[in-house]
Amino acid sequence: MLILGSYGFSHTQVRLKIGELIPDQTGNMLIVPLACMFEEETGQREKNCAAMLGFKTENIFVFDSANPDAYMDKKYDYIAVLGGNTFKLLYLVKKYRLDSFIKQQVAAGAVYLGFSAGACLACQDVEYVRNFDDNNHITDGDFTALGLTDKYVLCHFDYRGTEEIKMCRSYIGDEPELITIANDQLIILP
Repeated sequence: MLILGSYGFSHTQVRLKIGELIPDQTGNMLIVPLACMFEEETGQREKNCAAMLGFKTENIFVFDSANPDAYMDKKYDYIAVLGGNTFKLLYLVKKYRLDSFIKQQVAAGAVYLGFSAGACLACQDVEYVRNFDDNNHITDGDFTALGLTDKYVLCHFDYRGTEEIKMCRSYIGDEPELITIANDQLIILP
C-alpha cells in the first residue's frame, strides 16, 4: 500500500489520518529525510511525531547518510520518505542504493509513506516536477524514480492551480493519471 501526501507526521491533521489508516503501529519504520534542509533534526522531529501517534520509538529508525549501511539489514513494515528537493532526493536515494532496497521492502509488504518529494519519488519518474524544484543533482538525464505506481502526483495543490497541472502534463502527456494532493490530504494507492 502507498500512502502519499504533501506533509508528514509533524502535520497534525495528516498524522491523525495516518493513525486511522494504519491501526497496527507495532512494526519497524524507516524514516528517510535525505532531501530535508535539516536532515537529522527533521528526521528526529518526524520520529517523535510518529511516536506521538503510537508507533514504538524503539522501532523507528531515521536513515543517517553518515552510516547508510546500518539500516539495510532490517525488515521494515513502514518506510516514510520525506520531502525537500525532489531531484536531490532521487540522487541521494540512488547514491545510497535505497531505490532497490525500498522497492524490495514494499514488494515484501511494507507500507510506503511518501510526503511531498517522497510522494513524487513513488512515481515512474520525477522529471515532471522540474518547474517546481531546481535540478542541481541529476546530471545524467536519468529521472527514473521508484515506479511504485503508474500514477503521478502533484503535492501542495493548495498553492497551485491549472497552470501547474499543464506544466506537469507537458512532461507526462495526457494518458497517465495526475492526482492533486492538498496539504492536509492523503491518498491511498494499492
